[in-house]
Amino acid sequence: MKKKHFIAPALALVLIGGAIAVPSAIFADSEVTVTDSATSSAVNQDAGKTPTGDHVITPQATDGQIVDRPVAGFNDSADFDIKPGYGYVRMYLRNTGDTTITFTVNQGSVSGAEKYSGTVKPGKTFDEILNSSKAWSAGKFYVSLSSGSGSMSGKLGVRTSTNTNF
Repeated sequence: MKKKHFIAPALALVLIGGAIAVPSAIFADSEVTVTDSATSSAVNQDAGKTPTGDHVITPQATDGQIVDRPVAGFNDSADFDIKPGYGYVRMYLRNTGDTTITFTVNQGSVSGAEKYSGTVKPGKTFDEILNSSKAWSAGKFYVSLSSGSGSMSGKLGVRTSTNTNF
């Protein structure tokens, strides 16, 4: 008499069914409706709580402003907004060119009040919180970039946050 092995196929079916239901819960932004593969019934879960009812802890809120913007030419600029409560600013500037990049961050306009300035040498990266001691006020800000002798090459990024833990 031949023995039939149903354990491995049954286990594979359970694992595949679980893999289909889980990804939609992982990538949820708000309330989630997932179909439980074992019972074929809908399951609702608030994305702000764990299944046991505990709250999910978010250490800070960030708001993406400028993301991997290409830097080119002899002069360039980009603007970003600081929303109320998001007064901390982190700037990332990677210089992949052959010339030093000088940058300034101004409030209100390209020629407005200077809030920060610096330089990034060829092959180097600047990645810092610009105002870790005091939050900046809400409003529009401008990053101006320039190079004296050659065309710039690199990437620019700016994020704002509710605190300095980003």
